[in-house]
Amino acid sequence: MRKLKTIKNKKRFKVIRLCLVIILVGIIVIVCNKKWNVWFGNPVEPPYASSNVPTRIQLTLGNSGQFSRNVRWQCGDTLAVSKLLIVQSTISDSAAMVSQSMPFLPLIVQGTISDTVAISAKGKIFQTQGGVTVSYYAELTDLTEGEYSYSVCTGDKQSDWYHFTVKPYSDKFRFVYIGDIQDTIGGTAGETFASINQTTKDADLWILGGDVIERPHDQYWNEYFISMDSISQTTPVIACPGNHEYYKGIIGKLDERFIHTFSYLIDSRNGGHAVFDTRYGNVAIIMLDSNRDIWTLFSQHRWFKKALLKSEDAQWKIVVLHHPVYSVRGKYNHLLIRRLFDPLMRKYGVDMVLQGHDHCYARMITKNNNNKLMTPVYLISHFSPKDYRIKRDEKYDRFGNEMRFYQTVDIISDTLSLKTYIENGELYDHVCIVKSNGMAHIIDKAINIPIRFNTISSRNKKK
Repeated sequence: MRKLKTIKNKKRFKVIRLCLVIILVGIIVIVCNKKWNVWFGNPVEPPYASSNVPTRIQLTLGNSGQFSRNVRWQCGDTLAVSKLLIVQSTISDSAAMVSQSMPFLPLIVQGTISDTVAISAKGKIFQTQGGVTVSYYAELTDLTEGEYSYSVCTGDKQSDWYHFTVKPYSDKFRFVYIGDIQDTIGGTAGETFASINQTTKDADLWILGGDVIERPHDQYWNEYFISMDSISQTTPVIACPGNHEYYKGIIGKLDERFIHTFSYLIDSRNGGHAVFDTRYGNVAIIMLDSNRDIWTLFSQHRWFKKALLKSEDAQWKIVVLHHPVYSVRGKYNHLLIRRLFDPLMRKYGVDMVLQGHDHCYARMITKNNNNKLMTPVYLISHFSPKDYRIKRDEKYDRFGNEMRFYQTVDIISDTLSLKTYIENGELYDHVCIVKSNGMAHIIDKAINIPIRFNTISSRNKKK
């Protein structure tokens, strides 16, 4: 009797186990059916034809710090001999006025010049779903302070002349930060960027927090360069990659066009990770690739530690990555990134962490056990037309949504001033970090600025 009961219990357990397996498989099938395109869908890239004249010109920092630059451009669909022409000039006041009124006039006619130098360029053919194009880049090293004018040439085709400035080593540094751009075709980001550029013409740098494009298609790369026109040719732009620069798959793959657009990454990549670290005056900037598959992030952790050790003598340390260390879309989001990178940021005295991805605004000042404000200051920002639903995480001090945001960061000696603006130029947030006697003092200057936050975003909601 007891044996018969045991047999029945075993059969009942097998039935229950089978039912649970069927239910679990059913749930997996339903979830995969709903999320398949989100996880693995890569829409076909529309056909495109590459311009037969040099275009999509971008100035970036080089791989040798403040006094190096790279210039990249695209031209045609076959490799051709290409070069960059550059000339340095000491511009008189009258010539500077001419330069402002005629910005494409070469410096050759503006002042006393040194000889024009031709720098050979390297090229790479890109065969993509939509077509073929060639990307070129030239490296400029050991630059000295002054005004420069340059033009790029591929074959017998030459671009207009553009200008940039190399400033002397100083304890003053200014940059613009933009989170996700990710604009639509025919978007309006360029109008605001032009306005920002007018009010921040003295900026040393523009920093982008990933997702500069909607997806890895030529049409979206074209949209990016339209929005950055007159900025990308004259002010160095650096960026970390976002998930929208990656092709989806079980193992994601970064669009190589991103690497060649921000051409310092050609040499700075480490183990397949699109990482970069540089020094500008007394500021160390470290850019991470938070999109990598989780099993590869441990090697990036080792690289990050080395970069922080290398920058220990920098007065200011700024880290840029796409995925927030502390997401406002779920406390378990990006858990491994938080576990691997955040302890290093705190241990090695990172002052500010610039992030994107969550399509909102959120700012958090670290607090110790006595509730005293400390560094790092964590910032999430975006400039995309899309808003995501977020949670008001109590760790964060300030939120904003249904608006587009940008930041200016001014460092003068022992003070860092972070200002956040909404797209119409209105000040939305202001934090200062002041260093004295080896200690960082944080001042929240936005206490009286109203917070604008809707619990459920009404524009392009994403759950």
